[in-house]
Amino acid sequence: MASERPGIIVTGVGVISPAGLGTARLWEAMAAGKTYFDQPESDGLPWPTAAVDSSEISWPAGRSWANASKYANQSARWAVAVSRQALEQAGISGEADDVRGGTIMAVASSGDELSDVIPQLASKFRHDSRPLVKFLHDEVPDYSYIRGIPSQLGQFVSMASGFRGSNVAAYGEAAAGGTGALALAARLLETGELDRVLVVGVGAPLTVTGMAAFDQDEPFGTRATTGSGPFDAERSGTLAGQGAAAVLLERADAAVGSALARFLGCEVLAAADLPTAAGLAVDAVLTTADTTPGAWWAHGAGSVRLDRVEAETVLSRLGTVPVTGSKGTVGNAFECSALIDTALAVESLTRGEVPPVGLLGRPDPGLGALDPVIGEPRPLPPAATVLLTALNQGTEATTAGALVLAAAGGPTRQPEREQA
Repeated sequence: MASERPGIIVTGVGVISPAGLGTARLWEAMAAGKTYFDQPESDGLPWPTAAVDSSEISWPAGRSWANASKYANQSARWAVAVSRQALEQAGISGEADDVRGGTIMAVASSGDELSDVIPQLASKFRHDSRPLVKFLHDEVPDYSYIRGIPSQLGQFVSMASGFRGSNVAAYGEAAAGGTGALALAARLLETGELDRVLVVGVGAPLTVTGMAAFDQDEPFGTRATTGSGPFDAERSGTLAGQGAAAVLLERADAAVGSALARFLGCEVLAAADLPTAAGLAVDAVLTTADTTPGAWWAHGAGSVRLDRVEAETVLSRLGTVPVTGSKGTVGNAFECSALIDTALAVESLTRGEVPPVGLLGRPDPGLGALDPVIGEPRPLPPAATVLLTALNQGTEATTAGALVLAAAGGPTRQPEREQA
C-alpha cells in the first residue's frame, strides 16, 4: 500500500538582527548595501562585531509574564520576541493550549552568564584546596541551575506559542544547528506526531573568552570594509554577529497560517570531514526535493577555507546560479544563523528577488563560476526554488546542513512511496 509524505509549509518567520526587528528590515538593509559592524573601542579587541540593539525588544504584558521575567535572561527575551513575530504572521495568538504544536530550540551549549564565569572558575580551582564537587557547589552561581535545564529557553517559547506537544533542544552545533532543528521539525510533522512546530534559535553575544577561542581555531576577520565580505578575493575570516530567529513550519493539510513558502527538504549530516558532510547534505536535500534550485542562499562565512568548500560543493551540483548571503551585512550569529538565512530566503521568495552580498567587492576567481549578487537585488524566476547551505565553524568541524525552499505557489515535494 502506498503512503505519501504530507506537504510542509512555512507560515511565519521572525528575526532579531543588528538591522533591527523583523525579516523585512534585514532584507531591505541587505538590498540597500548597509552593514552593521562596529569596532569595539574600550576593550581593544581586534574583531569587528555586528551587535543587536535590545532597546526595541519588549516583554509580554500580564501577571504570568511578569513572574517569568525574573528567570528570563537576554536569550530568553530574544527568543520570545522572534516567536511572537512568527506567530503573529501566521495568525496564531498563543492563548490556547495546542497539543498538536511543538517547539524546537537551536541554541548554544552554555548560557550567556556562565560563558564568562567558567574560565574564572577554572583558573581559581588550580589554586584551591577544596574537592571539585565542594568547590563547584560553593562557587557556581545559583542561576546556572536554571540555565542548565535542557531547553529552558523553550519553556518561554512554549508560553508564547501555547504549543504543548514538545519542547526539544538542539544544542551546540555552531551554524549547522539551525538546519538540524529544522530537519527534526520536519520529521515530527511528516510522522504525524505534530501539526506545527516553531523552531527558534538564539545567537547570543559572544564573550571575550568565546571570541578568543573561536579565533584560535579559525581566525575571525579583523576588518569589516568592502573586500572583506563572503566570497571576496580579499576575505580573511568570519565576522561575528548576534541575533535570533524563528521559523514556523506546519503540515499543509492542518495549517492555521497561510503558506509563505514550501519546505521541500532539509538535512544535517556529519562525516569524516567538512567537504564530505557538505556534499552529502546537499545531495540528500536535492534528492528529497526532486527539483533543481534556481538560486542559492549561502552560509557565506567569509572564511577563506569555508567559502571554498561551500562553492566547490554547490557549483559541482547546481552549476552557476545566483548566490547571496547575510554575513557580510550582520555577521555570523552561529547557532541561529541558518534560521536567519531561512527567514531571509522566505522573504526573497515572497518578494521575487534576491538581495546582494554585503561587503563583497571583487569575487574570488579561485572559487570557480560563482555568480554572486552584487550591488542591487536580482529578480527570481516565477515559481523559484532556493537551496540554503550551512557549515559549522572551525578547522575540525565536520557537520553541514542544507535545505530547499520553494515559492508558495511553486512546486511541492514529490511524495515518497512505501510498499506495504
